[in-house]
Amino acid sequence: MSRIYDALKHTENDVVRMIESETEQRGQPVPAAADADGARQVIETPPPVEVPDTGGAATAYSPEPAEPFNDRGYRIARIRARASQPVLPFDGSDRRTAECYRILRTNILQHAAKPKVIAVSSPGAGDGKTTTAINIAGVLALKQDVRVLLVDGDLRRSTIAPKLGIEDAPGLAEVLTGQCSLQDAVVQTENLPNLHILPAGRSIANPAELLDSAAWRDLTGYLREQFTFTIVDSTPMGIVADYDLIHAVCDGTILVMRPDHTERQACAKALKAIARNKLLGVVLNCAGDWFLWKMRDYYGYYAESK
Repeated sequence: MSRIYDALKHTENDVVRMIESETEQRGQPVPAAADADGARQVIETPPPVEVPDTGGAATAYSPEPAEPFNDRGYRIARIRARASQPVLPFDGSDRRTAECYRILRTNILQHAAKPKVIAVSSPGAGDGKTTTAINIAGVLALKQDVRVLLVDGDLRRSTIAPKLGIEDAPGLAEVLTGQCSLQDAVVQTENLPNLHILPAGRSIANPAELLDSAAWRDLTGYLREQFTFTIVDSTPMGIVADYDLIHAVCDGTILVMRPDHTERQACAKALKAIARNKLLGVVLNCAGDWFLWKMRDYYGYYAESK
């Protein structure tokens, strides 16, 4: 009996030493549990556990909290946009703007080309292309049974992540350089479950080379299969080569102009630069009422008709 007891005691000590060694060297988080659908759920961090070692000392083991993931392995994050940002106006705060984007969504859905990968650009900086790209992706994500991905393709001046209050890395730059997988970079939004975001990632010195690579072309082809719509926020046109490289792999481009900001010559040049079969439409951002034409309020129209 004493030999059996000694053997059991020896085995117990080996297990304890192994637990302590892995805890000190790796410090890995507790894995997430899987529900009936296979989705990974958040686990609350348990209190420190006292594990006795062979010398009678106590070692505290406090695992890190697990991150929430969806069933495809994408991280889940909540959009925390500032109230001053004119993004995602679909909560009733700006019904007129929300209805304009719903009209735009209808035009995209009924377009003869049936575009799936859409670039959003502008003749110059400050025209509102990023806000428009966010809102187009958001209004498409309001539909049921769709999966929308918003890609920050402006690797030089990325602003999607700051506007939405999410982490800006890892992102597209890390995916194209092989530093992480697409699953590690894509974020599913908690507020709009059908909306996914691929931020730009950390700033790099050679964005044009990345967008001119086979990795970018292959990634776009993969996104076309995985998502119902992919909206790519591009750089402005004619300033750097990035737009042309993004436009080349997209089904079409939506051009954003701002009447009180966009230069007339830049506007005309941008319209000529886009192939006719790839120009999906033009969005007039911050367009006010004209003395010959006035935008009617959607809800006011129906109020008058009663």
